Amino acid sequence: MQAKELISELEATGDFKVVKKLHPQQSYNENDGSGKRIAVFLDVETTGLDPNEAEIIELGMIAFEYSEQGKIFNIIDEFNGYEEPKKGEIPQEITDLTGITNEMVQGKRIDDEEVNAFISDAVIIIAHNATFDRQFVEGRFHVFKDISWGCSINDVSWKENGLKARNLEYLAYIYGYYYDAHRASYDCRASVHLLSQKLPKSNELVLKNLLETARQKTNRVYACKAPFHAKDRLKERGYKWNPVKKSWSIDILDDDVESELTWLSDNVYDGGNADDVEKIPVSARTRYSDRIG
Repeated sequence: MQAKELISELEATGDFKVVKKLHPQQSYNENDGSGKRIAVFLDVETTGLDPNEAEIIELGMIAFEYSEQGKIFNIIDEFNGYEEPKKGEIPQEITDLTGITNEMVQGKRIDDEEVNAFISDAVIIIAHNATFDRQFVEGRFHVFKDISWGCSINDVSWKENGLKARNLEYLAYIYGYYYDAHRASYDCRASVHLLSQKLPKSNELVLKNLLETARQKTNRVYACKAPFHAKDRLKERGYKWNPVKKSWSIDILDDDVESELTWLSDNVYDGGNADDVEKIPVSARTRYSDRIG
């Protein structure tokens, strides 16, 4: 019996789900004449979680062609580089997670010019948890500051399509594949493959959904000097505490700002004019960086 037939029989019982190992794929669709652009999917492995203290030890990138409709064409290039941390050795728990040892990075440094050249034709950088990756690469490579970014966690309607968990390994499982996780280049390959899939309810291409969300202009609204008794209301509405500005904040679409100010006035500032609210415009060029607080 052929493997495909066996898989079909197993899954037809309703008791099994067969998950296949992801192998490198160079092409997803033929160019249909709709025009193409270049995106770069990026992932870093680091010595820790704090971008002010931890350091990049591996940078992986995949450059690929895509259409405005979110259709991926070809993988056109791949980058992978190691870097020896300056502040000490790689913690053992990081080696256990990633498989990257001190011997693998010894004496190595990622070449800035190679990185610059690799992303020179890209119109957008995408990462799975761009808040993490962008802050690390911006701190190390200036070139990542002046380019649009998208996030395959936050810019995709996973929840609205019935997928509550958004980590890459879980999403890969849902779409029927697995991969060698927690290495930058492998994570990039798995992520690009994810972008080529369709959302289960809307049937929209994942990349198309991401691009539409990334293009939206928003405002980061800070509820400065909000009274302590309002913290639970703010949390329920989706506000997050910003320890640097010592205030609650949320990202709101341009069209929704006025209604949000009304809500703050009625529910947080006890009917006042919410004079302490701050608004900072956010676009794909600044979103997920640490430059907007």
